[in-house]
Amino acid sequence: MNTIAVVGAGIVGLAVARSLAGRGHRVQLFDPGPPGEGTSFGNAGLIANYATSPMASIDTLRQLPGELCRRDASLSVDPRYLARLAGFGPRFLKAATPSRFAHHKSDLVALIQDAVKAQHALLESLEAPDLYADTGCLQLARQGDPLAATLEASARAKRADGVACEVLTAQEVRDLEPAIHPADLVGGLYFPETRHLKDSLAVSRALWQRLAGEGVVQHGARIRGLVPLAAGGWRLIGEKGENGESREYQADQVVLCAGIANDALLKSLGVSLPVVSERGYHVRLETPLSLSRPVGWLARHFYATPMHGGVRLAGTTEFTAPDRAADERRWERLKGWGEALFGRPLSLAERWMGVRHSTPDGLPVVGQVTGRKGLFVAYGHGHLGLTQSAHTGELIAAMIHGEALPDYVASLSPARF
Repeated sequence: MNTIAVVGAGIVGLAVARSLAGRGHRVQLFDPGPPGEGTSFGNAGLIANYATSPMASIDTLRQLPGELCRRDASLSVDPRYLARLAGFGPRFLKAATPSRFAHHKSDLVALIQDAVKAQHALLESLEAPDLYADTGCLQLARQGDPLAATLEASARAKRADGVACEVLTAQEVRDLEPAIHPADLVGGLYFPETRHLKDSLAVSRALWQRLAGEGVVQHGARIRGLVPLAAGGWRLIGEKGENGESREYQADQVVLCAGIANDALLKSLGVSLPVVSERGYHVRLETPLSLSRPVGWLARHFYATPMHGGVRLAGTTEFTAPDRAADERRWERLKGWGEALFGRPLSLAERWMGVRHSTPDGLPVVGQVTGRKGLFVAYGHGHLGLTQSAHTGELIAAMIHGEALPDYVASLSPARF
C-alpha cells in the first residue's frame, strides 16, 4: 500500500488517518502540536444532525446589516480582513440566491445524514461511552428572537429534512432544563436524536491512541511547503531544524487537513481557494450548573454544553486574520449572554479562541486539487468539522481507491471554485 501524508492532527486529520489506515495504507501524520489540541479542542461538542441549512441564504442577508450594527454583535467583520474576503463575499452572495441555496441545501441534507451516521460509528468504535451523551439538544426562543415567530414552521422544515424535531412551550423547556431563566422565554425546538461530546479533547486523544496502536506515526513538524516529484509523489518540507536545514519527507499522496493553514500551503503551489478564517470563542464556567443537554440561544449564536469540567459556552463568528490577538470583549459577551440565559452571575474557569475555516457556500472542500495528482484537501467545514470529520475520512479513502461516491461529492470538489 502507499505511504500517505496527512497534514494536520485535528479531528478531521485524525478521522482521515483512521480511514486510510483502515485500508492498509502507511499513514504519516504531521502536526507540530499534540493531536486534537488546536481548533478541535474548543468546539461546542455537538454532532449537529439538525444543521441542514447553509448559512448563505436570503434570510441571512436580511439579518446581516442589523447584526453587524449591534453593539454586542455575535458576528463581526474586521475591516483589515476585507481584502482576504474579496473572493469570499461575491461567492457568498451568489450562494444565497434561491436556486443556489436550494441546490446547496439538498447536498447538505444528504451530506449531514451520512456524516452523522459515520460520526456515531466512530465514537462507538472508541468503546468509551462516557465521552458522549444521547440526551438531545434544545434551541431556545425568547421574545424578540427571530425564532420566536417561526417555531412551528422551523420544526416542520427540519422534519422535512429528515431530522426529528419537536416544538416545546416555555414550561416544557423548563421541565427539561430547570436552570434556564424563565424571563421572556417563548419556547424552543427540541432535537431528541442529537448526540454531544462530554470532552472534545478526550475524544481526539482516544482516537489518536487507537491510531498509534495501529501503526500511524506522527511527526511533530510544521509543514511549510510541498513539491511534486517528477516520478510521482510529493516532497514535504518542514521547518528548519537546529542545524538550519529544513527537514524533508516523502509520500505517495498528501491529504491537507490543517484547517486555515492549508491556504498557505496551497498558495505556494499557485492554488487559491475562497476558504477564510472565521474565528470562534468559548468560555468554560466555574459556576456549577445543572444542565443535561446542549442549549442553543441562536439569537446570540452560541451553545451552552455540559461537559466534563463544567458547562462550556461556545460560539460567535469573527471574520479576521487567524493570527490577530483575541478580542476579549467576545469572552465578556459570552459570559453576559450566559448570565441572561441562566439568570444568575457566572464566574469563568477558562477562556479560549480558535480558528474555523469556512467556505462561501457552506459546504466543505473535499477532493483532489485540480491539476495536482495525489494532492487532496479536506477542510472548509466551518462550524461542522466535528460532525463531518468521520465521513470526510471515508470520502477521502474512497477517492484514493477510485470507488463510487455519492452524487453530492461533486459539490465538495475544489474544482467548484
